[in-house]
Amino acid sequence: MNASLIYEILMYLNSFYFGMYAAFEVGVGVLKAINLNYGENVLSREASILLSLCLIETVRIVFGRKSSLSDRGWQATASVILTLPSLAIVIYLCCFQTYVLKLEIILSALMITLQGAELIYASIFICTMCRPVTYT
Repeated sequence: MNASLIYEILMYLNSFYFGMYAAFEVGVGVLKAINLNYGENVLSREASILLSLCLIETVRIVFGRKSSLSDRGWQATASVILTLPSLAIVIYLCCFQTYVLKLEIILSALMITLQGAELIYASIFICTMCRPVTYT
């Protein structure tokens, strides 16, 4: 099993899926802001959470794609570390928003699954990169 190849494929898929997911969340957020009543500062809090997800996930994808292409361990480690807050934000968007649509739950569940698989294969990739080289 080549963890680097699987990790690269997952990062490639995530780069496209996250673009679609972020565009969907922004569009739904605008529709919710227009049609639904929010409490004090709730709308600005949820918009800032979505903006932070976009920034964290973009940096994570860039680090992940560069690390698997150039075999740099620190970028893969940074990508794994950034997966945790990104995963927490997606779980918040899936479960704890003020108003949650069923389609948001489905798309967030797919995002959580993709990030979980990336986390597993990135960890395997880092472990294989950090072990000493043996010549037989």
